[in-house]
Amino acid sequence: MLFNKGENGFYRKEDRERRIAHRPDLRDPFERDHGRIVHSAAFRRLQSKKQVLGTDRGDFHRTRLTHSMEVAQIARGIALSLNLRSPLLPEGGKIDISLVEAAALAHDLGHPPFGHEGERALHRCMSGEGGFEGNAQTFRILTRLEGKKGEGLNLTRALLLSVMKYPILLEKALRDPGHPQAADSPPKASIYSDDLEAFQWVLDPFTVEEIRFFTETEPEASPFLRTCRKSLECSLIDLADDIAYATHDLEDAVNFRLVEVEELRGILEGAAPTLPYEELQQALALARNLHPRQEDFKYGLKQVVANLISAFVNHTDLVKQGDPAYSPRFLYRVVLPEELEQLNRALKETVRNRVIDSPDVQALAFKGDRVVRLLFDAMMDEEKLLPENDRKSLEHAPEQRARIVCDYIAGMTDPFAERMYRRLYGSGREL
Repeated sequence: MLFNKGENGFYRKEDRERRIAHRPDLRDPFERDHGRIVHSAAFRRLQSKKQVLGTDRGDFHRTRLTHSMEVAQIARGIALSLNLRSPLLPEGGKIDISLVEAAALAHDLGHPPFGHEGERALHRCMSGEGGFEGNAQTFRILTRLEGKKGEGLNLTRALLLSVMKYPILLEKALRDPGHPQAADSPPKASIYSDDLEAFQWVLDPFTVEEIRFFTETEPEASPFLRTCRKSLECSLIDLADDIAYATHDLEDAVNFRLVEVEELRGILEGAAPTLPYEELQQALALARNLHPRQEDFKYGLKQVVANLISAFVNHTDLVKQGDPAYSPRFLYRVVLPEELEQLNRALKETVRNRVIDSPDVQALAFKGDRVVRLLFDAMMDEEKLLPENDRKSLEHAPEQRARIVCDYIAGMTDPFAERMYRRLYGSGREL
């Protein structure tokens, strides 16, 4: 959003401030954020991290990199649509496209090799050492690990707030650390205790009341606390992520015949006729004429998916929450109408049931868990296995050994982690 309309604008000047002064640049601060993220090593590594299907399945399905690019494209579409349609956006106050795109590209940087199974494995390895969580690792990468060591990419407050999906310390989210579930799987959290200073810096311009509202929690039916709020841009990107998962990942699943096109058609036939969205009617009409043996099947499927995405993007809503005196970052949230939210859930559930829980994907998950755990054990036992820079960090902070090892493994791509595993364990412990 713009902030150059004075005190009544959407952004305060502090939103675009960085922790360190920077040389003059023709780009605005959010465009510089975008460039720094795109040119980071963590962003490039996403090309060899799995999205849903393993990186060894082929060369045309989504990886974590192409997923992030598609989320950015969907997020851009939502922002453009809301800027055009929403009566809640005042004159001169629009969602900033550069900010949304940059944050969307960065939202998955913290995912370790082998996706959520790698995340759970690292969390178990880090039991008693602060834990591990992919969203918290994203914040750590942006504020500490990438760019200048210890300083990160020097991004704006607004960007960091936009990737803060769960504004709570991991340690605090573990309401009952002794619970078996807490040791097996991390709670949703965006900050490690080690990175508290950067978290406080991001929130510094806001009032006590705004921070209390933004960081409000409620207990889950588990040993965890769950956050209730996201910033406006973060809610937009989170929705774009959901849409990409429900559509693009489903497209890959249909192409691989993990989901039959008849199943997709059935979901649309159950929803589209009752909903007043032209894009859904078009998606259904295309799906009814779609058959796997058609020469142009993949093109036809892509048109179905494109219409689905248009239905979601073109009909998002902006809703108010909290005190009208709050910053617009906390006052507004992007949502789908309930009937489209139900369709989105049905599509995502299909991906989960037919793909995520399939024997093929679960076999990869089992392998990923084993690779991550054994790499962690080896590097905790022998520091000479770490890169030179990490060994130097270890000399200065030996008490941070587990976190240094965790950061190194979390940054690995799937193929690199497998190669490292084979180098260490050879044929005697084949995957």
